[in-house]
Amino acid sequence: MIQQSIKIGRTVSCFFTKTQKSKLEAGIDILKEVLGSKQFVEQILQFEWSNQQQRRFHRFYHASGLSNRQVLDRIKDHQGYFNELGYNEQLVIMPFNSRREIQSYKSVNNPIIWISMNCIQNNWYTPIHIASAIGHELAVLLGLDSSIHQVSRPEYQMYKVPDSIGQMIMKIAAQWRAKISDIESAFLQIDENEYNYFPASTVVGSVNAKVSQHSQTNFDNLISSLLIEQEALFALQEDLTVSETARLICIEEVLLKLKDLKNQLVECSLDGSELDFQKKVPSLGSRRSN
Repeated sequence: MIQQSIKIGRTVSCFFTKTQKSKLEAGIDILKEVLGSKQFVEQILQFEWSNQQQRRFHRFYHASGLSNRQVLDRIKDHQGYFNELGYNEQLVIMPFNSRREIQSYKSVNNPIIWISMNCIQNNWYTPIHIASAIGHELAVLLGLDSSIHQVSRPEYQMYKVPDSIGQMIMKIAAQWRAKISDIESAFLQIDENEYNYFPASTVVGSVNAKVSQHSQTNFDNLISSLLIEQEALFALQEDLTVSETARLICIEEVLLKLKDLKNQLVECSLDGSELDFQKKVPSLGSRRSN
């Protein structure tokens, strides 16, 4: 559960109105209640998903192989993680109209969560949406989405930690609508089947200056660089020196080994991330140098 206060901030050109601040405060209260609830803990620990080949994963997609328990522990101890990254502990909620405003904002040592003014000014954008957006962006700040560093398969997007938490917040809050009038009125505006809370990292792309310390090596980038060098050496043809010929043979052997290692990673994937390597890449070692 979020223990410390969450500050509502502003930029030079953009600020929340009094009404919008009240909506934000209601959303923050809902977020705190959900993240501190028994239902949230159970849903995180029990989370699982299946890919198109019906292979089941009992952990989130693109979460750097972290177990469900590790994901929950990081959310609970988010202050410690922020300290490791050099952040202060206090979250700051900031308004934005465009990506340009985010880029022009001078970075501070507080973890910042951006909320779209184009959304919050509408009645349909309820405190539930705000709670989901903050929860989503908090997961991104905590390094729980390693797809920041590599391409993510769209069909598995809903199984990532940020997206899953955004949906969990809405579904858990829905269980309380009979007890809390503000939540009941919010759900008059919400289509639970087409729920979209427009988190900034989805709307405008990565907005966080500091990134996760836990990233995966992208085999495709390495393979691509080796293929480029391989083609350059092939172009020399009869002019290859002994050293260049030896290097070309070595590159071919490395490419073949990398392909084998990629296949092994797919077979032993912890969270489905390595399934991205199954996307079509240039053929390896198609020509021989000897």
